[in-house]
Amino acid sequence: MAQSDLVSRVADRLERAILSGEFAPGDPLPAEREISARMRVSRSVVREAIGRLVSLGLVKSVHGSGTRVQEPTSKPIVLGYRRLLHGAGLENLSAVRLPLETTIAALAATTRTADQLERLEKTQAVLANPRVSLEAHVKADMEFHAILAEATGNPLFQLVLAPIQELLIESRRRTLGRYGSKLAHGHHARILEAIRGGDAAAAEAAMCEHLRANVSHLSGLGQASASAAAPRARPKSGQTNSV
Repeated sequence: MAQSDLVSRVADRLERAILSGEFAPGDPLPAEREISARMRVSRSVVREAIGRLVSLGLVKSVHGSGTRVQEPTSKPIVLGYRRLLHGAGLENLSAVRLPLETTIAALAATTRTADQLERLEKTQAVLANPRVSLEAHVKADMEFHAILAEATGNPLFQLVLAPIQELLIESRRRTLGRYGSKLAHGHHARILEAIRGGDAAAAEAAMCEHLRANVSHLSGLGQASASAAAPRARPKSGQTNSV
């Protein structure tokens, strides 16, 4: 069997063991020599297989303490999204975000807990504070949407939304930097009011309004940037620009 096939076999078996709970987050993987003997492959095959698991974010090699299983992370999905969306543009991402987050808002209105409602209100307090930094406003904006996904009670919404959130950090900086946090606070307030009242239809409508406004603001910023970057037409010989 080719080495690449052996590596895939070992990596797949270790991945299944991690995903099945045989190895919990924080647990060390068996030593290379133990895996090598148990699976009857060379240690170089084991090292390469573990390297694949590291790249997937399933394990982490720590000098002096071996290889340990990591908590689940959205990092591999974020990297995959970045590769797939390279050159696709924010408009395509927004088209996916609209049905996703309106559904999240509607579900959250009927399933949110008191603790989640309190945390949503805390993000609003940050957005309402003009004295905090832009990065604090960006973080509060992201947390608001992340808490809503959590409030659905469906972990897959969190998994799908997390990488989209990461990809939109720069666009949030641009819109919040240009329009201020007050506008986002107002949109979030309408969503939060519906969530607090358990009104799924109103929450969905408020989220839809929020996301459509965001797309409009991004489009406006893009047009302004393009206009500023466009070279001015040079006057023909003998002509002058009007004042």
